[in-house]
Amino acid sequence: MAFLVHRWLGIGLGLLMAIWAISGITMMYVAFPETTAEERVAGLEPLDLSGCCGAAVMPQGTIDRVRIEMLAGTPVLRWNGEDGPELASLTGSLETIDTNRAEEIAATHMRQTFGAEPAVTVETIDRDQWTVYGSLRRHQPLYKASFADDRGTVLYVSGVTGEIVQDTSAHERFWNWLGAVPHWLYFTAFRELQPLWYNFVVYASLLGTFLTVTGLYVGFRMYGKGRRKSPYRGIGLWHHWTGLIFGIATLVWVFSGFASMQPWGWLESRGPGSAVQNLAGRQIDGGDAALLARALAASPQEGVVSAELTLQNGTPFAVLVGADGTRTRATLPDLAPAEPSVTELVVRARQAMPGVPLKSEGVIEEGDAYHYGHKTDAILPAWRVIYGDAEETRLYFDPRTGEMIRFVDAPAKAFRWWHYGLHRLDFAGLNARPLWDAIMLPLMAGISLLCVLGAWMGWRRLSRRQPRSRPAKR
Repeated sequence: MAFLVHRWLGIGLGLLMAIWAISGITMMYVAFPETTAEERVAGLEPLDLSGCCGAAVMPQGTIDRVRIEMLAGTPVLRWNGEDGPELASLTGSLETIDTNRAEEIAATHMRQTFGAEPAVTVETIDRDQWTVYGSLRRHQPLYKASFADDRGTVLYVSGVTGEIVQDTSAHERFWNWLGAVPHWLYFTAFRELQPLWYNFVVYASLLGTFLTVTGLYVGFRMYGKGRRKSPYRGIGLWHHWTGLIFGIATLVWVFSGFASMQPWGWLESRGPGSAVQNLAGRQIDGGDAALLARALAASPQEGVVSAELTLQNGTPFAVLVGADGTRTRATLPDLAPAEPSVTELVVRARQAMPGVPLKSEGVIEEGDAYHYGHKTDAILPAWRVIYGDAEETRLYFDPRTGEMIRFVDAPAKAFRWWHYGLHRLDFAGLNARPLWDAIMLPLMAGISLLCVLGAWMGWRRLSRRQPRSRPAKR
């Protein structure tokens, strides 16, 4: 029975498994395009609030994620309201974000980032292959600005807030067609059908796990039979031996890919929501935004391109962001530097989870198992707090600003090991390059070969001509 199950599952899933494996090699070196916070900030103009902000109309009610930035020469307020991201001018007038305005915004970003303004073509879209994330729907319409530079840069401007929400280069687009797009099945038309896409990936990876288990059973059961320790010949022999060598690695890899989807709520963290509210002390309102705007107008900050509002125990602070991504906390309204003290960080740790004892707290200069850099950098040094609850929940704070930057509960820890650890061999001592590459490349090559051979055997089985039935004799 196991032989038949493995054969027919292999015919159905062999090609998909091969695609997953080969594209996984590309993903080791080229990630799916994403505009990082550092890239977004690098394209912003220095803040200039001269002549501001008597005519500004501040948002009403509770708001979140308040930022003051420049939009093609105009100081603006960006925030998240009940209906999503919103934008307001701090000078009393704001042109509608249309194709011409988007071109100006994109050109400004290029000038600030690369020091050049190559020719650009702008078109209006809802989404395309590189903007399939659900979070970008709140920014529709999107303006796609394609530049005639050597990088083949394409910027996507939000039709709601005017910010750059995605960027790609020709290099990223080419390699992602061989990497993340087939690996995640991120084809635009399919990805838009969210429930169908999600369930297909979940059940395909679950069946892929079962396929590998049956393959291991068949492989070990047939080992030792025949002159070459295998009863198979040709491609079948190669498939048998690659399965014996790389089968366990394939099982670990496909199961950890299944875990990445967090099926049926498994490995889903409860999130930092309550801790965030406890740390803030109250909701941000329009008065806080007005206080930040007046402070920046009264005290210009050289080299600052973005000013964020953070509430800490009910007190509003400004987080001033430089073009190089540096972040400093300042008091309001005088904008005096206010780096948190150790005592304040301990108090904030207790505020985040009141009544829960602290097991340990202190600055870490290097990453640990849950806060570290692998393909991206982590904020270090960081203030780490480990609580004495049953989950040994961990919180990490930016010691420069007092902001919480990471929340790790029991499901988040499990996800880190079941997915990141197993899928990418993301373990201490192994995840440092070039050692990681030296281990991963042979493993992924072997897994790919195993899956390709299986897919080829399945194709041959399907394409094999059936013998014609002879007519019955009379």
